[in-house]
Amino acid sequence: MHAVVGIWSADENRRTEQDWELRTAVVPGTAAQPGFLDGYWMRDAETGKVHTVAVFDTEPHARAFKDYVAQATQAAARVGMTIDILAMVEVSAHA
Repeated sequence: MHAVVGIWSADENRRTEQDWELRTAVVPGTAAQPGFLDGYWMRDAETGKVHTVAVFDTEPHARAFKDYVAQATQAAARVGMTIDILAMVEVSAHA
């Protein structure tokens, strides 16, 4: 398994827009990607950062998703989200 991990800066003044976009576009769009297994979207109240993890069955599927996310950064910026870190990693263990 491989995962795409992101850390995002979020404009807290636009949280309603971000939450709506997350529920109506990001989560369903991610779940529809080939090889998708699991996903988590988390917000750190102390830092205002959003952390994301999307797990895929194979490295090619994860790489394709990473490329998809990298191309969608303009859409994210429209709701006050900017990417700080975007990485594809191998999953070493799962419980």
